[in-house]
Amino acid sequence: METYYQIEKMDGYDRISSPENVFSYVIVGSESAMLIDTGYGYGNLREVVRTITEKPLYIINTHGHCDHAGGNAQFEEPVYIHEKDMELCREHTSENIRRDNAERAKHSLDYETGNEYNGLPEEFHVETYAALGCGDLRVVKEGDVFDLGGIHMEILETPGHTKGGISVFYREKNLLFIGDAAGHFVWLFSEETTSREEYIQTLEKMYALNAAGYISGHNPDVIKREDFLLYIRAAKEADYEKGEPFHAFFGEEYCPRVCAVDGMTLKEMFQPGFAAVVISAEK
Repeated sequence: METYYQIEKMDGYDRISSPENVFSYVIVGSESAMLIDTGYGYGNLREVVRTITEKPLYIINTHGHCDHAGGNAQFEEPVYIHEKDMELCREHTSENIRRDNAERAKHSLDYETGNEYNGLPEEFHVETYAALGCGDLRVVKEGDVFDLGGIHMEILETPGHTKGGISVFYREKNLLFIGDAAGHFVWLFSEETTSREEYIQTLEKMYALNAAGYISGHNPDVIKREDFLLYIRAAKEADYEKGEPFHAFFGEEYCPRVCAVDGMTLKEMFQPGFAAVVISAEK
């Protein structure tokens, strides 16, 4: 049995976590189940999902980045993703990017503590991983509903972090699974991101939904509706000229800067009241 992943029973869903601080989610109805995001896919995610349920499985990618779609190809089932992120997903699950990700994972960094660690499983084979591909991608769009049997999961388009970003609304629990579409530290600087204005529209859409909780791809805490007022303010007030230079593992050509509320800096990232967007001069 795969021990690289940890399963936590939540209220109406299971959360699967991995050492690189990426979360996937499983929701089980009476007839079928849904897996939201497949992480980097360094470990045997399929085996772990099947310890939760053997029911027919729908798989959703909230967007096409490697840390949300890397495990797609472990599954025979189709993977549903927005049309605007299909090419991004193919790029981010390519052999070169997989190799780069695996090498970087050996030297993973805990941003909260500053400690470095190896984020790969003990029996990881880079050649096998590099050749996996993107899985069987299928198009999903706003308003599509997946009936799991007593549970209905509805697709909402939430662009910003990527042009084809989607969220999944769990109607019966009034929960929204948002991937990286919103949070206290959102990247908006690279080619696949939208304008800041479109991102703000997404935040306002999420706020108007009035969900009981917003479930993120990286934040272990459930985001509350009132948090979106802070995220909206961070996006509206962002001033590139006053921003703090940010060194990402890609996109240095965009010269990204962190623009946080109230003059806060990255050193205060995990303090209450922190919210920021990472933008380029063009954004």
